[in-house]
Amino acid sequence: MAPQERTAVMALQRRYHLDAATPSLLRRQPLLGGAPAPSGTLFALGEDGGYAAAPHADNHLLLGRNSPDVHVTVGSGDAHVSREHAAVRFLPGNRWLLRNDGRLPIRASGGPPLLSGHETVLAPGYTPLYIRGSRLHVVELLVAGGAGARDQVRPDTGTRDMGWPLSDRERLVLVALFQQALLRGADPHPLSWRETGAVLNDVPGERRWTERKAEHVVDVVRRRLAAAGVPGITADSAPPEAIKRNLAAVLVETATLTPPDLRLLDTGLRGGRS
Repeated sequence: MAPQERTAVMALQRRYHLDAATPSLLRRQPLLGGAPAPSGTLFALGEDGGYAAAPHADNHLLLGRNSPDVHVTVGSGDAHVSREHAAVRFLPGNRWLLRNDGRLPIRASGGPPLLSGHETVLAPGYTPLYIRGSRLHVVELLVAGGAGARDQVRPDTGTRDMGWPLSDRERLVLVALFQQALLRGADPHPLSWRETGAVLNDVPGERRWTERKAEHVVDVVRRRLAAAGVPGITADSAPPEAIKRNLAAVLVETATLTPPDLRLLDTGLRGGRS
């Protein structure tokens, strides 16, 4: 094991707390003890923060509604989510096993729902989990691949964020419009402007949205990105039916929008971002 990995393991002491201000795991993998996490480390991030778990025998993380008794809170205040809804346990070979111990299914991107009592081995890399109770809940999981060639930077090197800057209002509208892409469905089509306005009017603290208002907000973002050189998002660079999809691809692929942003549809702008 490399010295940096040994340092990270010592810092972990099996589990390492991630506070609520931790950025989306899709944006970056957190450093542990100032060093990249060793291969096989599990990161889990929920609505109130989360944990990193070292790849040690019998190590595990619990996910659920009952905050005092779980490591990662999901569905607080939602009685449809089980107190201990899921567990992720370490297996030999740097693998992690996700088990659904709750009543509701858990949906991970790209696969069938994980039903109650069922298990699946997590793939390396990033996996968002979705639980639909009285509202949608998102938990981010990341199985670290270890330090590779692309990690040859100093621990104190500033993170290069590929995301495009958005105002809170712009982010809310774009999340409503592109929620299917963030849910990673089989056919992640954008909503219509009318559907987007209806979704926004259901967000706490929001009202009087119309399809025209929603379209105007997105047009401002689209023109700004096009002026910065982003192709395929204007009428002279793409057919009308492709513009929304192209914009969604840009925002998702640069992690400008990430699955945890879906919480905005439940909390509104006053709920902040995780």
